[in-house]
Amino acid sequence: MGQLTGGDPSLLRRINSAVVLHALRATDAATLTEITRVTGLSRPTVEGVVEGLIEAGLVVETAADEGGTRRQGRPARRFRFRAEAGHLLGLEIGPHRVAALLSDLDGRVLGAQAKEVAEKAPADERLDRLRGAVAELLRRAGVARSSLRAVGVGTPGIVEADGTVRLSTALPQWTGLKLGERLSRSFRCPVLVENDANAAAVAEHWKGAAAETDDVVFVLAGLSPGAGSL
Repeated sequence: MGQLTGGDPSLLRRINSAVVLHALRATDAATLTEITRVTGLSRPTVEGVVEGLIEAGLVVETAADEGGTRRQGRPARRFRFRAEAGHLLGLEIGPHRVAALLSDLDGRVLGAQAKEVAEKAPADERLDRLRGAVAELLRRAGVARSSLRAVGVGTPGIVEADGTVRLSTALPQWTGLKLGERLSRSFRCPVLVENDANAAAVAEHWKGAAAETDDVVFVLAGLSPGAGSL
């Protein structure tokens, strides 16, 4: 029987960091006391996590509110999430066009670029058009590729966890395409590939019409119809 071991401390730190980031993203700024109350973590844990996030460039201490009522004693330190600390890139691959969308880490759209592509275009041509749209978008926005924290890709078809398209009837040469591997060559950050309808359901829940709804069904109508649900 294998030896039993405790939990992975690095995993626990990542979980705590995610919890604190979630709390900070939900507000303009917060004190350590407020973060402790919202997250349920201990004060020392919150202090350690916040310091680590500051070192990583994801959190910054805000200046004291000079316009507020001045209280006796030292004001509490306040912290905010740095949405400007990096960028996110969303890619859409469809039968008639490919598109790229750039945002900050809070999902605020900074620019978009689309290119038409023939319905019967081979896979290499479709990917070349997509790379061209990305290059043009980043150049126009003045954003370096090294600033990208993650790339999300929506594509028709059944997609495996590693980004391989197991089956797609809408796009030529798409079935069996190692899409995640092919696109990862162009970026230094994680590339996540998902079925387009599933990605749309997540997007609507985060920033769209279903932002206040727990149960969501998104129906995509077109050459490659599909549905995603939460």
